[in-house]
Amino acid sequence: MKSHIMIGLAWSLLVIAAMAGITLYAGGLLPEGDRIPLHFGPDGQPDRFGDRAEALTLLWLLPGIMAGVSLIMAIAPLLDPRRDNVRIGRRAYLAVWVAVSTVMLFVHAGTAYAMVNSTSPSFETTGIVRWIIAACALLFIIMGNYLPKTRSSFVFGIRTPWTLSSDLAWEKTHRLAGPLFMLAGALSLAGAFLLDGIWLALQMTVWVLAAALVSSVYSYLVWRTAEDRDTGSRHLV
Repeated sequence: MKSHIMIGLAWSLLVIAAMAGITLYAGGLLPEGDRIPLHFGPDGQPDRFGDRAEALTLLWLLPGIMAGVSLIMAIAPLLDPRRDNVRIGRRAYLAVWVAVSTVMLFVHAGTAYAMVNSTSPSFETTGIVRWIIAACALLFIIMGNYLPKTRSSFVFGIRTPWTLSSDLAWEKTHRLAGPLFMLAGALSLAGAFLLDGIWLALQMTVWVLAAALVSSVYSYLVWRTAEDRDTGSRHLV
């Protein structure tokens, strides 16, 4: 197995173990009753509640999701017809893998903390949501930093019909997409602590979708005049 996949799996196992530890610890501290928050709305306020059994089910579900994500991240490059390109850009793939795993750990810890402290009169769930949004914003900044260093593949990057059929379109699109996603992440990071209400969460969706839309449209415009749009020129970054 490739070294970057082994490193990614090792990190994922550490994250899953940490999530399991958090669940075991939080399980003994969950309050009684059926007012434990299980889901938070876009304004950062809980909009669905449950009892201890439901809360524990959710807390154990998250490490399971992490395990599934790790399995997909490990298998996908091996199935990609352009696996050599994934190998060349393995640092980018591994960086995003580690970042995604870390964010999931952060989300899990924040969720457990909110559940345990939900009955405290002074506890404010919006603060937890702000930090989770900030962690996701950092993920997009990291991803944007590595996008220009990727090569054409079916598992990672801006995968439009035009970037996948032209190496030149892939290269130029990702050189633009990288700064755009870093900007989206930076704006989302600022918004996580400056905005309130429904825009607290929605602002990140707006910025990320805008970056993705601009990148997709640009990939088509580049492809229209790319010399390798039909055959592929092996043009590399």
